Amino acid sequence: MTETETGAGTVTAPKVQPLRFVDGDSVRSPQGATWRRGLRTPGLWEQFPLAPETGTRTDDQVRAALGGQGEWLFVPFLPPVNTQLPGTACATPEQIRDLVLRPASGAVMYAVSLGRAQAFLGNEQGVPRKDVRPDPLRLADLRATLQGVRTRRASAGITFHRLGGRAYVRYATGSTLHTHLYLLTR
Repeated sequence: MTETETGAGTVTAPKVQPLRFVDGDSVRSPQGATWRRGLRTPGLWEQFPLAPETGTRTDDQVRAALGGQGEWLFVPFLPPVNTQLPGTACATPEQIRDLVLRPASGAVMYAVSLGRAQAFLGNEQGVPRKDVRPDPLRLADLRATLQGVRTRRASAGITFHRLGGRAYVRYATGSTLHTHLYLLTR
């Protein structure tokens, strides 16, 4: 478990162990160094901006760092809002029910919001919501969440990217676009 300081005090959050990594993911070491997967070489982690000087890391090395001592922070790649969500569309309750989520043991959610003013100023990614911590979800909870979104928001885009070990949800409320990424974990 890692502890994070917030305005309300110290919050204990679980260490995130992704089932799979994709190019674009990044991790931040306790010393503040940022490593990105696929920065110059697909499938390898390189330190940004010092890639040539620091060498590369493998997925296994990054996974060991995330599970070891220290507060390594994992940040999943989130596709820009002007691109299609990765994976296969989940348009029916049956498609969500039939998702193959194993060998994952759970999932964590990351949420990003993009308002009209941000988009006007050139922000294509949005801002991570601070009120959402990556708390672990059981696989049944993930499936129920996706079913609930499908029921409440018929126009929501829901996709599952098995190769990347992620489910995506995108929907609009008013002038704000919300994107949720559910990362499958070990």
